[in-house]
Amino acid sequence: MREFYIFEIKENVLKNYKYNYEELYNLIERIHYLRDEDLVLGFSIFNSLVIPINKDEYNEYIKRQNLDSENYICYNYTHTINDFYFSESTKMTINNTHIKIKTNKNIPSFFYNLKNFKNLFVCDFENKDYFVLEESFYTSCINA
Repeated sequence: MREFYIFEIKENVLKNYKYNYEELYNLIERIHYLRDEDLVLGFSIFNSLVIPINKDEYNEYIKRQNLDSENYICYNYTHTINDFYFSESTKMTINNTHIKIKTNKNIPSFFYNLKNFKNLFVCDFENKDYFVLEESFYTSCINA
């Protein structure tokens, strides 16, 4: 089971870390694992890196993209895909500061919906994995 945290990173921050995403990941990971007494400092650093999630915009977009699927369920800001044909069980929760995806897949279906948003940085703290979502998908130069 994988647990992805997705953050909308400020454009200038993403440009500064363009050739060293590992450093950005390490900074976010340290904030993620902060002790309670250090949260005020961590929150200040976090706000300098991340844009708050527009929950309603993301929520409506994901709903529109998946509404016709019989494997999709939505309740408030929680979206679930239970696709037995492709053996996928994925739950996505949209929060004010991040999006959290718990899944049994390395590439959950919701990534394909979210790739249309800019500056999304994906972290899997347990597996030490990170990437910019829009850069991780092949973009065809042929319009079909």
